[in-house]
Amino acid sequence: MLRFSQEQTQKAAKILARGFIDDPTFSFILPQSETRLEALTAFFQLFVADGIKRGEVVFAPEEQGVSVWYPTEVAVYDDQFEETFAKVVSIASHFGGLEAGERFEQIGKKVEASEPVAPHCEVLWIALVPEARGKGIGGSLLQPVINYSNAKKVGCYLVSSNPRNISFYEKHGFRRVSPIQINDTHFMTGMWREPAEN
Repeated sequence: MLRFSQEQTQKAAKILARGFIDDPTFSFILPQSETRLEALTAFFQLFVADGIKRGEVVFAPEEQGVSVWYPTEVAVYDDQFEETFAKVVSIASHFGGLEAGERFEQIGKKVEASEPVAPHCEVLWIALVPEARGKGIGGSLLQPVINYSNAKKVGCYLVSSNPRNISFYEKHGFRRVSPIQINDTHFMTGMWREPAEN
């Protein structure tokens, strides 16, 4: 497992952008598919930079995926994150118009409102490039945060933006705890994992 250096921000952003290119949430935010990859790459440069500064950013083997996660002592949604998020909303508006920015802001507020109050570590982003899916690679991205959760005896939280990924997270010990309704047809799922007993 490789750890990221500061210089790899761009590479990580591109991997995450490719991983989320067909994600239902980002398709909802940015319906224009022709600019989505460029917009997502710009989004993820900011999120990866925050992850490098305050959390952990991890490559899957052969750079087939990326995860961004935060240890329990980091409050994910602090003032610094709010600044990052405001810039991301601006990027969404630039690429998709004001409606895209408003959709991203609306989703961000709903996700933040669903944050667990109990101490926990958190997976903010995790994705594989499309050609790496279904090969058992994704577990390598979850393992560092699961190991941390077990060692520190704290829960682990993430939000699944795509229903097709829920069974993958359940296989790794997560359970559904909170549906996050985005609109009449789209929802996200807050998921929680208790630390394993020794």
